[in-house]
Amino acid sequence: MLANCILRCWLLSVTLSLAIAKHRQSSFTKTCYPRGTLSQAVDALYIKAAWLKATIPEDRIKNIRLLKMKTKKQFMKNCRFQEQLLSFFMEDVFGQLQFQGCKKIRFVEDFHSLRQKLSHCISCASSAREMKSITRMKRIFYRIGNKGIYKAISELDILLSWIKKFLESSQ
Repeated sequence: MLANCILRCWLLSVTLSLAIAKHRQSSFTKTCYPRGTLSQAVDALYIKAAWLKATIPEDRIKNIRLLKMKTKKQFMKNCRFQEQLLSFFMEDVFGQLQFQGCKKIRFVEDFHSLRQKLSHCISCASSAREMKSITRMKRIFYRIGNKGIYKAISELDILLSWIKKFLESSQ
């Protein structure tokens, strides 16, 4: 009798555990956008980024890069780093951008929308601690003044290619 009761309790706990796990998995897939939708959003941003780059002065600083290969490796592996890098572009770069053309094509809004969609799909504990690469990037960005905006926008295609590769690798 005692063994029967223990067996029933164990089966009930296993069933509840499986139900909770299935609910968590299904709620994740409901909030995440299909990879194809995200990939299409990146493609649309490529086009808008090319138009945006054409409306700003040419980046003449050839000896400085904000987005380096080391940065790409961190972007592909670390969700906190992804969030911080996208935040850098939203707050520091686009926050200082005052071109009317940018408003016409809704680039910043679309970039923000992509950032939100990515954050829904990639669960990551937020971190207040800034990573060294982001700190270095911000230091360079602010040191070169207004040209930092042009530099960052000229490297948008690099960032968008990283996002695209990340989406492809996470399928």
